Amino acid sequence: MEAEATQRGEPARRRRAWLPWGLLVGVVALATSGAWAGSRSISALVERNGQLEREAAESEARVAELQALREAQSRRLRTLEQQHQAALAAATAATACAAPPEAPASQGRPEPRRTGKGKKVARR
Repeated sequence: MEAEATQRGEPARRRRAWLPWGLLVGVVALATSGAWAGSRSISALVERNGQLEREAAESEARVAELQALREAQSRRLRTLEQQHQAALAAATAATACAAPPEAPASQGRPEPRRTGKGKKVARR
């Protein structure tokens, strides 16, 4: 009987001897896969950060370009307004010089126009 108990206990002892090593291998495998996934995640975040920085730099360059364009358009608009005002003043001055003098207003009442529809006058 003692031999049977020893035979039955032998596999159990072997299993118990391998158990810590198996757990250690499992924990190492789990930690390795976690570290690998974490490094991929971090590298993806670093890549995304670089992409966002490039996009921000491009956006800032575009904003500066648009501001310069806006300033140029404002200067052009002021120039056009000044030219328009100068042309308007020149046209007004030319019109004032070229206009015929106004006829003096007749004194008294204006004569009524005769249309021929009034009293009939006898003819001789």
